[in-house]
Amino acid sequence: MPEYEYYCRHCRQPFSSMMSVKEHDERMAECPRCHKTKEVEKQIAHVNTVTTRKSATW
Repeated sequence: MPEYEYYCRHCRQPFSSMMSVKEHDERMAECPRCHKTKEVEKQIAHVNTVTTRKSATW
């Protein structure tokens, strides 16, 4: 499950949230401190992916 980076303008603090791609597309994350969603903005961050299958080696 991807981890997304956000910034809460109300709390003035960054936070991250693990959510599925579908959840990320359908709704905004909630700030863990103030529980607001309208004051939250998405941040551009690096992407880490974890898979359960091993990559094929050639």
